[in-house]
Amino acid sequence: MSEEKEPKEPKYTKGVDKPRAEVLSAVLLEHDLYSAQRDKRIELLKRLEGHSGSGGSVGYVAFLCSESLGASIDSSDVPAIGDALLSIGEVDQLNLLISGPGGDGTIAEKIIELCRAHCKEFRVVIPNRAKSAATLIALGSDEIVMGYCSEIGPIDAQVMIVVGGVPRYVSAQSFIDSKKSLEADFKKAVKAKEDPRAVLQQIATLDVTFIDHCGKLMEFGNDVARKYLENHMFSKAAPQAKKKALVDKVLKGLSSVGEFKVHGRMINGITAKDDLKLNVKLLGKSDEFWKDIWQYYIRAEVLFNKTPGLGKIVETKDEILMLGRASKN
Repeated sequence: MSEEKEPKEPKYTKGVDKPRAEVLSAVLLEHDLYSAQRDKRIELLKRLEGHSGSGGSVGYVAFLCSESLGASIDSSDVPAIGDALLSIGEVDQLNLLISGPGGDGTIAEKIIELCRAHCKEFRVVIPNRAKSAATLIALGSDEIVMGYCSEIGPIDAQVMIVVGGVPRYVSAQSFIDSKKSLEADFKKAVKAKEDPRAVLQQIATLDVTFIDHCGKLMEFGNDVARKYLENHMFSKAAPQAKKKALVDKVLKGLSSVGEFKVHGRMINGITAKDDLKLNVKLLGKSDEFWKDIWQYYIRAEVLFNKTPGLGKIVETKDEILMLGRASKN
């Protein structure tokens, strides 16, 4: 019997075992990349803390929604953000780095309350888009940090209607405005002694209960925004008449389709600061603070793109919570 030679390479790299080796290597590589990217995001969150300028303790919570999957703010976010805040504890300055298309306004109010309960100063950091309910959260802060490509949007409530079998979201204010417009047309016809029956037929098609509900939705958003703007962002404005004027200007601009026309309209940092008079910290493209914000955001977006079905990320330097599938309005 001849002596058996020791194979030059491990057996699992040859023959029928080769596909298995490739799969195992791929899994290990994915694991290494995941860990490395998580470590890099932790490093960036720590660097962001260094940009606070508060002189006290600082905490960062990243809350990002995958827009490609239609993820939005909903009740599932409350325990996740609450848990993240517990890992941070009470701090002098809390920063919520947020990105998303919006969602449930009642949950936005809850998130503001959760965040404010853990800090003396609450800042919202917007790397890209914080629209609708996410804008409402920003209005609940003491300061909004925005870069050259950051944007907020109108806070007018959206209601779903079905047109030709296709669901669509329409501003609640549009239904309210349509009712007012028809009522004005009726009064105009009567005053001019014209036949008002055509207008009356249109008024008769209106669902009064639905329009009343639209009104309440708009009032809710305005009430939430007014409460936080008066008590926090504009709290130092004096006299009271000046504070009221500042709040009214924001609400008029953000809660009506009159000025910005459509719900998804971009409102950049310059408009938010100069026109709406919000307390906005504007960062330039070359600002080191902005570079770190953008680096973190891009890495989080890569995680979304490389993780099928990942809808949301809630992350601190101590933990990461991920929602495995997107939730929708």
